[in-house]
Formats: sequence, C-alpha cells, structure tokens
Amino acid sequence: MRFKSLHFKFLITVISAMLAITVFVGGLSIYELDNFVQSQTEDLIKTTCEKEATQVNDIFGDMEKSVHIMESYVLDFINSKEDIQNAEKRDEILKRCDEMYVDVANNTDGAVAYYFRFAPELSHNTFGLFYSKVKGQEGFVSFKPTDISLYDKDDTAHVGWYWQPISAGKPVWMLPYFNQNNDIMMISYVVPMYYGDEFIGIVGMDFDYTVLTDKVREIKIYENGFAILEFEGVDIYGAENAEHEKLNTRPEEYLSVSEELKNGMTLVISASYNDIRQIRYKIAFKILFVVLFLAALFSFIVILIVKKIVYPLEKLTDASIKLSNGDYDVEIVHSSTYEIKLLSTAFENMALHLKEHEKLQHLMAYRDSLTGLRNTNSYWAWITDFDKEIKNKEIVFGVVILDINYLKETNDRYGHDVGNRLIVSAAHIISTVFKRSPVFRIGGDEFLVILQNRDLDSLDELLKKLDEKCMRETVTTEKENIPVSIARGFARYDSAKDLCFIDVFNRADDAMYENKREIKGLK
Repeated sequence: MRFKSLHFKFLITVISAMLAITVFVGGLSIYELDNFVQSQTEDLIKTTCEKEATQVNDIFGDMEKSVHIMESYVLDFINSKEDIQNAEKRDEILKRCDEMYVDVANNTDGAVAYYFRFAPELSHNTFGLFYSKVKGQEGFVSFKPTDISLYDKDDTAHVGWYWQPISAGKPVWMLPYFNQNNDIMMISYVVPMYYGDEFIGIVGMDFDYTVLTDKVREIKIYENGFAILEFEGVDIYGAENAEHEKLNTRPEEYLSVSEELKNGMTLVISASYNDIRQIRYKIAFKILFVVLFLAALFSFIVILIVKKIVYPLEKLTDASIKLSNGDYDVEIVHSSTYEIKLLSTAFENMALHLKEHEKLQHLMAYRDSLTGLRNTNSYWAWITDFDKEIKNKEIVFGVVILDINYLKETNDRYGHDVGNRLIVSAAHIISTVFKRSPVFRIGGDEFLVILQNRDLDSLDELLKKLDEKCMRETVTTEKENIPVSIARGFARYDSAKDLCFIDVFNRADDAMYENKREIKGLK
C-alpha cells in the first residue's frame, strides 16, 4: 500500500518531473552554447582576418610609399619638357637619383632591389639605374640596366616590369617570383612616370616576399589553425605548402575566412573544426556536471519537503517550465515550511540570475566594449527604425558624424594603449556634450550622434561646447600631452531629397571630411 500512497506517487512524480526539467534545461543550454561557440568562432576568425589583412596592407602601403618617394625625386628635378629632352639634364637627374635612392631603399623594410628607367625614346635602351642585393654581399650592388629593345613586349619574364605599368597606365603590383641572383622570392611595385600627359619612364622596387610570408605564418587560430596567401585560388608560398594542401584535399575539416588585399592577393585564415569541437566538448562537460549536480540536489530537496508541497509544487513546476522556455518573469509562491521556502528562494534566484544574464548578453551585443557607447549592432537597429519612420511619416532629425584626428599617428608613435585612451577620452567628451541624444561608436575612430528635439535646436551651442572641451582635454604620456582633436560634420534630414537614413549620413560624412581637411590645413 505504501507504493500506492499519494505521498509516494507525488514523490516519484515530482522527482521525475524535476529530473526531466533539469535534463531539458541542460540539453537546451548545451545546444544553445554549441551554437554560440560556433558563432563566436566565426566572428573571431572574421575579426582576425580583417585585422591581419589591415596589417599586411600597411606593409604594402609602406612599400608603395617608398616607391612614390623615388618617383617624386625624379619629378622634382624636372621643371620643363626641355629638361627631359636635354641629354645633359637627364644625366644630372640620373646622378642625383643615384645618390638619393640608396637612402630610400636602406630605410624600407624588405627592399632587395630598386630601379629607375627613362623611356628609351628619350635616351637609349639602357639609360637608367638598377641596384640589387646579391647573396653573400653587403648592401646594394649596381647592375647594368636591361636592354629593353632585346625583348618582345609580351616577354613578361624579362621586361614585364617595364611594359605592365605602361599598359595599365598606373602603378602595379607584380606577383611573387623567384630571383636566382639573391636566392629569394620577390614581389615588385612599379610606378609609371608622366610629365603632363607624356610618359617619361618608370621607377620601381623589389621586396623580399618573406617579409609578408613570415607575417602570415605567425597568424594562428586555436591549436591547428593557420593562414595562407592566395592569388586567384593559387597558393603564393609554393606548391610545397602543407597548409594549402590541407585546404585543397580536406576543405570540409576547416572553417575558412578570406580578405582581399590591396595588391590583388587574398589572405585566407582557417580554423580546424576539430579544435572547435574540442572547445564545445569541454564546455558541454562542465554543463553536464552542473546539470547532474542540480538534478541530485533537487531530488534531495524534494524528498525532504514532500509533505507540504502540493500547491507550491504546482507553482514551482509552472515556473520551471517558463524558465526552460526562456521566460524569466516567473511568480514564486513562498511557504512557511522551511524546505519549501528554500526551494522557492532557489528558483527565484535562478530566475533573477538568468534574467540578469539575458540583460548582460543584450548589453554585450549592443554596447562597445572599449567606450561603453552604443555599438554598430545598435546603430543598424536604429537605422532600420528610422528608415521605417522616414517611409511612413514625417520625421525631424539630424546626424552628427565625428572622427578623431591623428589617431593613426598616435598609435604609430605611442602605441595602441595610448590610442585607446585617446578614443575613450573623445568618447567621454562626445557623450557628455550630447548626453540627451543617442551616441554610437561606428568605427575605430568614428562616432555618430542622432539629434532630435532640443539637441537638434541647440546644435550650434553643443558644437561650441564640444570645441571648448576638446581644447581643455589632453591625453597624458611620459613625453607629452596629446590634445584631443575631433573633426565633425552635420546634416539635417530633408524629406525632399533624402530617401533613407544613409542619404543623411553621407552628407554628414562629407561635411566631416571637409572639416578634417580644414583642421589638417589641406585646403
């Protein structure tokens, strides 16, 4: 009879229900966490790829800058078309360039050769400079320039460096090739030079390709991840590259993200699905342990409180079902019985923690981690709502776009820690001035404010206050105080010509860049 009693049935029913709910919540947590890990991994790879691509592009930018400096040397020596046609003047230009180019090459990371050629029709087929590093020798060694007339224009291996930039009519990057003179892979950047509309020659520089490949080989996602450089799907390292072979033969084992570089190559970063699964397994094991612990704890509690839990149990069961479905606004019925009170309190705390966790997740999704301002996710949500307002009815608003001046120079000179302090200081000024309006950080050094009502009417006063605060604010380093300089642009929504929010944004963005040029004295 004892097994048929309400006490026993109720005990078995409650324990079974609690175990089922616990398993369900645990399983749901593992499932959601699995999706979260996958999403976070994809975001990590994408963010890493964008960051590393920017750094590789910076290397290309430094290389391009050196070649354009060489170009400017030549053009600075030419004052008229007669200078180009005069053999004595051309010889003088060549001599001066010979003296100056070595300094540029010696101060350019990875430079292994540099050259300058006047067009053959202005002099002769070998008139120019050609210096290269040679294996086993120090510094740059002078070589006789190639006689262009000996080769067909289509002979890329010998004279592609000359004819390709002429054909393109603009600077070109030439893909890596193996140079037997110095036993290295090289990549070249060549600039065609013009005086007016007349082509007068080329200037270029060859670079050690390992400057890039060493950088790329340092990129690693988890234990077995890697990065490679490709051009039109072909590995630029060479056919012996094991990583590229892995992607070709077993692509299903890797999660890959690519980013096109400024010279036409592609940076590919891959993470092993096996590494991702290992992360999932570790977290799932921890969740399983917690689930089993909670299941045992709940069962023990139910055994202790079974005599007086009929009504409270119904409510607690309802609450647990709501929690498992993601509804954290639950009503907990308390009892004077100590054990039931404990259980009720435990459920109440669980609901509170889950609700706070949900708020925290929402905050992380819509807040910038560095400045605490609204981030790009929040920004796009606002744009969607504004576009609906613009489409459905009349709306009055304005957009202020603000950009921190000299952030790159600050990062280059003092490091990104000081640059981040500059960003935080600028964010504080902007959010303080526009404290009644939504402020977004939409880029590394770019902010956006949506103005309505009183702030829109007080724009001039607010911008004046912004300037005053910037004049007083500095970021202190060991060497000096860095002023906070912010360029800004404003545009007001015009229903006659603005079809969507982006139209207003673009006008404000143009105004901001105009202000930035004024601040930097570029006008």
